[in-house]
Amino acid sequence: MTTIRPITLHRVDDPRLAEIAASLAGEPVTGVGYLVPAGVEWVPDAAGGHDVHDVGLGVELVLGSGHVLALEWATPGTEEGLRIGVHKAGRDNDLVDRVDVGDDPHWSPIIGRRLETLAVAFFHPDDDSSTRPWAFRVGVAGGSCVTVALGETDGPAIRYQPDNLVVIFDEATARSYRIVGARQPAWGSAIGPPAGPPAR
Repeated sequence: MTTIRPITLHRVDDPRLAEIAASLAGEPVTGVGYLVPAGVEWVPDAAGGHDVHDVGLGVELVLGSGHVLALEWATPGTEEGLRIGVHKAGRDNDLVDRVDVGDDPHWSPIIGRRLETLAVAFFHPDDDSSTRPWAFRVGVAGGSCVTVALGETDGPAIRYQPDNLVVIFDEATARSYRIVGARQPAWGSAIGPPAGPPAR
């Protein structure tokens, strides 16, 4: 339905983000899937720190309406950044496996809760001066949140990696994780409602 390429997204008040936020507001999160290369097993015990998951290709949040909020890394280089999309559940791709992680205890504060806040963090890649997204935060009713960002786990730490994602469940970690060229940490800035008609 909607896919925003990182190279085209430069600011948090972009109307496309506002439309996504408005269309998903109040939706319950009913499931979560991690996208990994076909045939590659995702093992939570070996996936990173206590409050961080290391994910290969993407994260999909399934919502009560049947829509999916998809967060995926885009090709390093010209497209480098976080691709943000909303689509209907059930896309098929022979090169990608979807691992259901809704039963993982890290996700229990999110599953079943309604979306309240979406936020985005921006950066300048090394080889391009344009600003683009690198992290995306989802907050739900009750105050729990999760942040998806470009990066990989390195022991207890996180380091930047353009073709891998980390899922951060701890607010302090999301607020402190920052990469070279970042305009803000992974916690990001909240997306506001769509702009109304001009005042008369």
